[in-house]
Amino acid sequence: MIAHIQHHCLGLLLVTFGLLVVSLTALADVKLSGFGTLGGAISDQDFIYQRFIDNSGTLYRDSVIGVQLDVTHQNGWGLTLQAKAGASTHNDTDWEAVLNWAFLSWRPANDWLLRAGRLRLPLMLHSANSDVGVTFPFARLPTELYSLLPTVDMNGLSVAKTWLTETTEWTLEGYLGKTHADWRYYLRDGLEPLFPSGAMFLAYDFEMIGAVLSRISERHTWRVGIHHTTAAWDVGPTPIRFPFVPLMPGSTLGYYKVSPELPGPPIRYAENYDIYLFTLGTEIRLPQQWQLTIEYGRRHFTEAVVGADTHAGYLSLSKHIGRWTPYCYWAGIRSDNQGLNLAKAMNRNQLPATVPGAALINMTQRAGADLIDPYEQKSLALGTAYHLSRTSSFKLEWLHTRTGALSSFVNAPFGEDSGGRQINVFSLSYSHTF
Repeated sequence: MIAHIQHHCLGLLLVTFGLLVVSLTALADVKLSGFGTLGGAISDQDFIYQRFIDNSGTLYRDSVIGVQLDVTHQNGWGLTLQAKAGASTHNDTDWEAVLNWAFLSWRPANDWLLRAGRLRLPLMLHSANSDVGVTFPFARLPTELYSLLPTVDMNGLSVAKTWLTETTEWTLEGYLGKTHADWRYYLRDGLEPLFPSGAMFLAYDFEMIGAVLSRISERHTWRVGIHHTTAAWDVGPTPIRFPFVPLMPGSTLGYYKVSPELPGPPIRYAENYDIYLFTLGTEIRLPQQWQLTIEYGRRHFTEAVVGADTHAGYLSLSKHIGRWTPYCYWAGIRSDNQGLNLAKAMNRNQLPATVPGAALINMTQRAGADLIDPYEQKSLALGTAYHLSRTSSFKLEWLHTRTGALSSFVNAPFGEDSGGRQINVFSLSYSHTF
């Protein structure tokens, strides 16, 4: 049924695109473009990494196809629609089509741009073009950084002001908006009925506001942003603290109260998560066709330990050699000590079997550790892009990832941990635009 609805929606969307092209061609400049990537990835492990990748191989992780309509009028007004089909953001099994861009734009002057509608968030250097594989050399953008928020689009407003000098372009962009999106968790043990085991997608309403300052010169790009998001869970208040309950007064033997059915003081809740995100990025063109790219993101949850504060970033070095662009990058992500230490403590907190109900309580401890959504991992990638033309490229990449204590990118098998893993991922893809 869902697949039928998605197919019907995609067909209706394509018909709408066609009608718009026919009706607006006589009134404005109309451009229809498209993009797509067919990407395969396989790892050397039998558990799943990054939602889809294991030793069976997958096309779901990197494959995407999209079409975009741009209508611009001489009076400064414009319309942009973009639809794409790719892996679902609501589960790990479906392929879905979505209208991810749909906005009106207006330029009252050359140095001002106002947009309203369904917009892409200006988070990272490649956020706007993250689905267009020919615009960056990597097989995929570093997951450690480009997954700090579960959504990249919003319904809202954006205002940008540009200042030009002889050698530099400065742009200040501010935005505000709302969206509804799913945040993915993976639980080795379930807390039925609300938190089942396996991949779990919790729906949140997001309210967002932020500002980004960019500086672009002939050889360098700099970008800094500050973003604020509130995330309200559809089900109700969200947990922000899990109290420790000793079995006896003063005892170190006990459990963290993850489920409200367990005895002990109440779990602390809040109406929403209050999230701040600081982003910094730069691209520096070096002599002899070398390029250095550095991006960093700091995610901060006020008060909450669940959804732990996180640092993430990557550093890449690439070089253009004719049609080839070989590259390497190092990426890392790590939750702050408070959240990571709590997740580790919960993960290893196991009551002896002689304690009544120990088996059930131990399951809640592992589930609670997973709900904190902890990260500690680093990756090294070596790869190359081969450009068949300006609009198409092949990419080949080897990615080596090591996890520290825990990593929510890993679907750890039942009874095992996501930490202490070494994962090799091999990727081959073809990207094209038209």
